[in-house]
Amino acid sequence: MIQHLKNHRQYFNHSFTWLLFFLIIIVAASCKVTRPSNYFYNISRDTTISGTKQTILPLKIKTGDGLSIAISSLNKEEDALYASSLTAGVSGAGGTLPGLLVNDAGEIYVHKLGKIKVAGLTRNELKLQLEKDLLPFLKDPIVAINFTNHHLTVIGEIGLSQVLPIPDEKISIIDVMAKSGNALKTSQLTNVMIIREQENSKDFKHVNLEDNSIFTSPYYYLQPNDVVVISPNEKVVKEEQQRTQYLQTSAFILQFLSISIIIYQTFFRK
Repeated sequence: MIQHLKNHRQYFNHSFTWLLFFLIIIVAASCKVTRPSNYFYNISRDTTISGTKQTILPLKIKTGDGLSIAISSLNKEEDALYASSLTAGVSGAGGTLPGLLVNDAGEIYVHKLGKIKVAGLTRNELKLQLEKDLLPFLKDPIVAINFTNHHLTVIGEIGLSQVLPIPDEKISIIDVMAKSGNALKTSQLTNVMIIREQENSKDFKHVNLEDNSIFTSPYYYLQPNDVVVISPNEKVVKEEQQRTQYLQTSAFILQFLSISIIIYQTFFRK
C-alpha cells in the first residue's frame, strides 16, 4: 500500500513538473513585446531636416462657404448693429455657428453695404475690402474673417474618429492626429491614407508618419474636405489576439493545476 502511494506521489510530481514547465513556456510566449507605433521613428537624433517650408496658397472663398465676420471700431453702438446682422447662422462640423453663408451668386449681405460679391476673394482680400467700404460708416473699422463650415474627416484606428472643423487656411496632419486622441498601439503610422477631393476626382495618397518625409510632403498640411484614414497594423492586431489566447490558455492551466493540487492534498498526501 505504501509503495502504491509512493508511486502515485511520484507520478503526480512528474506530471506537475511537466505542466509547470508547459505553463512557463506559454506565459513567456505571451510576453513577447511588440514595437508600438511611434511618430518620427526613423528620424535621427539631433538632426536638421531641410526643405520643410511650403508655399500654401490662400483659399479662395466660394459659394456655400460659411464666413464668420467680426467688425469692430471706435463706435460700439454701431458695432452692435453690424454684429447682429452677421450672425444668421451656418451649419458646420461643430453644429450651427454664427456667420453668413455665401449664396449661389457668390454674395453675402452686410449692414449698410448691401450685397457684396465675395466668391473668388481670399479672406485677407475680403477683410481689406470691407475695412475700406466701412470707412464712411465706422471710425477705424477692423474686420476679422474665419471659415465656419470647412472641415476634414478622421477615421480608422485612432483615439477619436471625428469631423474636425478648420477655421483657418490650413492644419497640419500632426495637429489633426493630436486633436483626434492620438495614435493607438495598433495604428499603422507608416501607411496613413489621405483622400483629397479635386474638382472632378479624388486623389488617394499614403504618407509615413514615422519617417521625416512627412515634413516635406505636400500632404503635411491638410485641406478642407480631406479624409484621413488610419489603418490597423495587422501584424500587431494578430499578435495581440495570440497574446490573449495565450493568457486564456494559461488561466485554464492554472485552474487545472489548482484543482489537481487540491485533489492531491486531499486524497494522496499523508
